[in-house]
Amino acid sequence: MKRKTGISRRSSPMYERIRQILDSARSNAARTVNTTQVVANWLIGREIVEEEQKGFAKAEYGTRLLADLSGRLQEEYGNGYSVDNLEFFRRFYREYPLLISEAPPRKSATSSISDAPRRKSPPGGPGAVMSAELTAGIKNWKPGMLHPNLSWTHYRLLLRVDKAEARAFYEIEAIKNNWAARELERQINSLLYERLALSRDKKGLMRLAVKGHSEAELRAELRREVKALAAPMKNGGAK
Repeated sequence: MKRKTGISRRSSPMYERIRQILDSARSNAARTVNTTQVVANWLIGREIVEEEQKGFAKAEYGTRLLADLSGRLQEEYGNGYSVDNLEFFRRFYREYPLLISEAPPRKSATSSISDAPRRKSPPGGPGAVMSAELTAGIKNWKPGMLHPNLSWTHYRLLLRVDKAEARAFYEIEAIKNNWAARELERQINSLLYERLALSRDKKGLMRLAVKGHSEAELRAELRREVKALAAPMKNGGAK
């Protein structure tokens, strides 16, 4: 006997929109699959956030919603839509609300989804959204906006960075230096942003990082910087 979740399993506008998002994402060409997946996950996160707002952000409603949605998506689309992943999509939307500049504005928390045509995803689903975003050019790109060089793996790593300014820094550097996800992870783990904040030779330290110097070399450089900063204080204290 299946456990009741308190949410009807009959077809709903929200579930049908998510199905369209996923079906469209699957049908896009392989060369755009990474960006398409980013857009699809963002759109799913938006659907979850706005559906939760119908329940006035009650924790119990959100838990039931994700459990029910996860079960249904995994039945139809296989693994990859666990509750944990859906929570990640939700956080992705919340941390990157302006990822897609042409996305329709949010409805208020008390409004009904069914009577909100401007909330519907554009025709063609995430593929159409992606094409509109990318064909507009990237010269006006800013941190927090969609970029074709950042895959879903990049964004998962960026979401591990709590400070918004640090996250923006890593976005900029990942794009400027064409970092693969593994290189971005290495730079985040080596605390590049924090080291640069302490360094007097920011350009020199950045050159070391970009050239792929080891973490030990970068830490040695940081120690030299700290020692140089501490020397005047020590000498001043000895007077």
